[in-house]
Amino acid sequence: MNELESVYGRDYGSKGVAAAGATSAVETGAETRANAAIQNLPDKKFKAGGITATVWKGISPKGTAYFNVQLGRSYKDNNWKNTSSLRENDVPKAMVLLQKAYEYVILQTTNAVLN
Repeated sequence: MNELESVYGRDYGSKGVAAAGATSAVETGAETRANAAIQNLPDKKFKAGGITATVWKGISPKGTAYFNVQLGRSYKDNNWKNTSSLRENDVPKAMVLLQKAYEYVILQTTNAVLN
């Protein structure tokens, strides 16, 4: 498993919270770029057609984890574009994806409490 695969699944290994965005004073340039890449990867994505619900994980200054969910739609107009606007037939897909994203966040929160 390469570093980005382990990061995408949020398996920080021995780096712990430092890999989630906290940087040390003795970081090399490569480590700084790796930490920037870690911060820009979503925790989980759910897709149905052109609709995507993306779950982002963050660490508060106090060290507690929190989650944000971003909902979007992809469409092609000469080039691929993204929008947060949904058509009426996209709403049922969005509802399912938001439910799945919510279930994922609840499971992550519950598992964090149990560990």
